[in-house]
Amino acid sequence: MCSCKKGLLAMFTTWIFLVLVYETDAMGELTKCEKVETVAAWRDHNTVVVTSLKTLSGTWISEGCETRPGPEYVLRAYTFNPEGTYNLIQHHYWDDSCSSPKLTVISHGRLNLRNSLVQPEASNGLAKPTNITVIPQDSAAAEELIKLVSQECPGQYWKSWRRNVEHLVYDHRQERRGTFNLWSHSYQAITNHHPLNKPEFPQISGDVSCLGSLKWAFNELKLLKIQFRPLYNSRKSSKIVEMELLLGDIHSNKKRREFYSPTSFQPPLFKQTKGENITVAKHQFLVKNPNTLTNLITSQSPPHLIEKPHLPPYIWGDWVSTRCEVRPLDVYLLRHFTFHEEDHRWVGHHKFFSDPFCTYPKFIITATGHFTLVGPSETMKGVSDIDFQIERATLTALDHRIITEMRLPGLCGLGEWKVNVPKELATTNGCISLGVFIPSVRFDVVKVEMDYKGAWLLFLGQADTNNLPQDERPTAFQLPMVKCGEKVSFTEDLRERLGREFYFGGGNRLGGCCIVFVVVRLLFLFL
Repeated sequence: MCSCKKGLLAMFTTWIFLVLVYETDAMGELTKCEKVETVAAWRDHNTVVVTSLKTLSGTWISEGCETRPGPEYVLRAYTFNPEGTYNLIQHHYWDDSCSSPKLTVISHGRLNLRNSLVQPEASNGLAKPTNITVIPQDSAAAEELIKLVSQECPGQYWKSWRRNVEHLVYDHRQERRGTFNLWSHSYQAITNHHPLNKPEFPQISGDVSCLGSLKWAFNELKLLKIQFRPLYNSRKSSKIVEMELLLGDIHSNKKRREFYSPTSFQPPLFKQTKGENITVAKHQFLVKNPNTLTNLITSQSPPHLIEKPHLPPYIWGDWVSTRCEVRPLDVYLLRHFTFHEEDHRWVGHHKFFSDPFCTYPKFIITATGHFTLVGPSETMKGVSDIDFQIERATLTALDHRIITEMRLPGLCGLGEWKVNVPKELATTNGCISLGVFIPSVRFDVVKVEMDYKGAWLLFLGQADTNNLPQDERPTAFQLPMVKCGEKVSFTEDLRERLGREFYFGGGNRLGGCCIVFVVVRLLFLFL
């Protein structure tokens, strides 16, 4: 999108937001879900992206305990300097509250940026690590690392792994001599026990020149994006912002992480600041830090966060996205889910867009069926297994070009296709070209949490990175949806309305933007 169009669009959406929020007496009271969606759109459309070494400079930390596929539980604290050097700290934990530390991974190196061809206004990072070290935080972690090294680096000698002792697992000087390559198996013991250019570090023991399964740990630097996102509490001005650092997504399959080039993002890191004025393109922003974590996260000694309560899967009611969600392969969408307690029926609305700020809609998919709460997850504490039966689905094209590019006539639904008119897909057992099959079952996981502001959050499982069918249930989550409606009672009137208007209607349908459509298996993006 050109800058002039984006500027006009931001002004337009800001005006719409102010009208909706401050003139409800004239327009009628908005529902809670509409308010959440309006605020999310206002924040998305007023987000400014400036990705450079200058804006990257500083320390960025996790908003809270992060769950990665595995599952793995991580807190991140990444520091970048203006000249491109970096210090990355990952604290790994045994539990989803990040209350019981497992190990800490530290990397130093240098980063160069170039424009990304994968994500608009993002950058590809070319990272050159100088050293990577690992600190076991307890005896169990040390024993696990011993087993890992024996499997990944057979025949190599190493000293005993000990808790709270830093162990060097990569030194770029070994690679420079041709004896060790970061991205391939080569086993020669490291003889220098001090990380390069870090003489203040203590003596390190137990060093090996093999990363094993830790090779993927910093692949996230291959894709990054910096956003100035306005705070809702300062909705009178879009110049009071929080700064987000979006880094490349972690592949859902651990075996594929080593050579994976990210096409999407993880949950954002937030810039650590006490209130900083930053000028970008002659516009000044006041950056505030919404993060509740302290400076302890930047220490080599990991913080012990308070163990959070595990809530029952009380999912009844309405849940909506709080921001435009970015998925691999240039997929951008907003979700709205409704769960009915009386007959365990669910309805999921998925509105897809052509840009990462959900400005230009392309099509809408609505799926419905019944769900079954199977019981507690066997792999994740505080998580429940859930099965989604997909019994019906409709597809609504919001632009005529979508109909031809997706080759919908004759393949997906019966009869003539028209713009803005939902087409029932069950008549053709789904849409094979899009990977939509009806009936089918999606084996998923669900978790309910409350954030520090008191809002209820709903987490559904992360789909396979390559949008392929999964043999096992997900072990990580999509971005959360926030609860915006009370428990919904299922009535015959609602049943008739679903049959008559089975699509996610309403909203501004902006056009005029060139659409580049990527055919993906949408079934596995539904949930």
